Amino acid sequence: MTAHLYDLVLADGRRLSPYCWAAKLALAHKGVTLETTPTRFVDISTVAGGGFKTVPVTEIDGATIGDSFALALHLEKTRPDAPALFGGESAVALTRGVAAQGAYLLGKMSRPMVLAIHDALDAETQGYFRASREKMFRHTLEEVAANPDASVAAAKDAMTPLRILLRGQPFLGGDAPLFADFLIAGLFQWARVVGAVDYLAGEERIGPWFGRLEERYGETLAATRG
Repeated sequence: MTAHLYDLVLADGRRLSPYCWAAKLALAHKGVTLETTPTRFVDISTVAGGGFKTVPVTEIDGATIGDSFALALHLEKTRPDAPALFGGESAVALTRGVAAQGAYLLGKMSRPMVLAIHDALDAETQGYFRASREKMFRHTLEEVAANPDASVAAAKDAMTPLRILLRGQPFLGGDAPLFADFLIAGLFQWARVVGAVDYLAGEERIGPWFGRLEERYGETLAATRG
């Protein structure tokens, strides 16, 4: 079975969304073959018959799934013999906590990157991105991106729990990566694709952790343009 994922894209073809990256890593972890369709922000509402507001949207096993976490749950249920994404019901609840931390970190990491993302979009999508992000941040993009050094420092500070956890184990999931790893790895891959801030630079624990994921999922992470 081949999965089909609608994948958020910049004007030059680079694949953007951290949640799409998390989904692609989860699919690779479960050994699922993947095809993608590049999708602009302004086209999300039309994919897979319409009705979706965000990506990833994934068509798999005759179902259409509009969320990376829901996709991971589906993969865990339908492919129990493949490597685990959660490792039990209690781990699902704990992973939701990681997802909440990831959402918080995403907000911090995005501030010094918003203008670079905007400038890498096509003209039609730029209008949507500016309007939606300025509503979200309640400031202009220029104001959000002002003082990037302070914003990067704040994002780095928010990564402290990751550094502490990785002191004693190679992955957030323990001895092997789980979906929790993919949720956070998606953030660093997203930042790397945009290229405005190198959040892995100087990271003595997060950098090697991401490197270990690259060793396992290098083909997936290398496909930055699909």
